[in-house]
Amino acid sequence: MWWQKSRETKFDKNVQYYITKHTDFTFIKFLGYGSYGRAYLVEENFSQKQYVLKCLRPKHRRSQKTKRKFMQEIQMLEQLALPFIPSIKMTGILLDLPFFVMDYLDGQTFEQLIFDDGQKFTITEALSITQHLLTQVISLHNKGIVHRDLRIPNILLVKGNLHIIDFGLATYIKEVDFATIRNPKRAENHISDLYFVGHFLLFLLYSTYEPTSRKEKSWQEELSLPIEVACYLETLLCINEPFKNAEDALKSLPIKK
Repeated sequence: MWWQKSRETKFDKNVQYYITKHTDFTFIKFLGYGSYGRAYLVEENFSQKQYVLKCLRPKHRRSQKTKRKFMQEIQMLEQLALPFIPSIKMTGILLDLPFFVMDYLDGQTFEQLIFDDGQKFTITEALSITQHLLTQVISLHNKGIVHRDLRIPNILLVKGNLHIIDFGLATYIKEVDFATIRNPKRAENHISDLYFVGHFLLFLLYSTYEPTSRKEKSWQEELSLPIEVACYLETLLCINEPFKNAEDALKSLPIKK
C-alpha cells in the first residue's frame, strides 16, 4: 500500500540521520528490503570499509514472533562463521528496532548475472557451479541449519567464489517425514534446500535457451538435456524420490570427475 511505502521511506531517512549522528559509520545508500528487514550500505569512518546494516522493518515493530525470527537470523550468522557467509560485525537497537551490521559482499547475484548482464551458462558450467553450491549447502546442514531460500537473488558470485546471503527464512533442521511434506520450499530439512538448488540449476540451464514456439512447455520439453541431467533435476525437484541428504545429491551430480 502507498501509505506503508511512504512510512518506510520516511523510516529510511530517519535511519540515515541516526547512522550519521550516533554511529561511527557513514550512510551510503538504501539497498533493498525483504520479508523481515531493510538493508543499507554503510561505511566505517576510520577504516573506510563498507558494510551492510540490516534493520527489522518498522511494520513488524509490535510482532514478537517476527522479532524472534530476526534475532534468530543474527544467532545463526554468528553460529555459522563460514567463509562464504557474511560475518556479523556488531548488533544493537536502532530507533527501537533490532539491527545488525555484517560484511558487504561486493559481487553480483545470479539474478543480476542472468537477467541484467545476459550471462549464459553451458550445461558443464551450470553443473560445476551447482557442485560448489552443494558443497556449501552441506556445510550449512552440518551446522544444523537449512537456508530455505536459495534463490538466484541470494547467491552471489564474488571474485569467482560463491556466497550465500539472506538467512531470514532459515531454520534449524528437524526430522521430517517426506510423506508429510506438502510444500518442499517450506520443509524444515534438507528437502527445501535441495528443491531450491534444483530451481537454481534450472535458471542456469535456461540462460542459453532460445524459444522456438509461443506454446508453453515443460522444462523437460524445452531444454535439450542429457537424460542423466534431466533425471537429476527431477530428483532435486521431488518429481522422483528425493535425495536422502545433500551429500547424496553431491555424490549423484552428473558431472565428469
